[in-house]
Amino acid sequence: MERIKKWKLKETMIIETLLFPEEVLVGHNKRFIAHRRYENHIVRAVYEYENNIPVLVTVYFPYKDRYFKGGNIYENKIFKG
Repeated sequence: MERIKKWKLKETMIIETLLFPEEVLVGHNKRFIAHRRYENHIVRAVYEYENNIPVLVTVYFPYKDRYFKGGNIYENKIFKG
């Protein structure tokens, strides 16, 4: 929650990023990084699974040019609908 406040993000942005990401990349230590664009930035939501339940590790809001790979990359999906 500290990071969400630090970046002045709305909780709905985090939920949208986790459930409806534009891309999901593989991170370190069996973690995944969900991306969703918001104007010139992206929400990067880093999560991992504990007992098959996704757990948010951290979130940040960098410029999209630095991390966004173009979309449609899905190494994992929390919501498969």
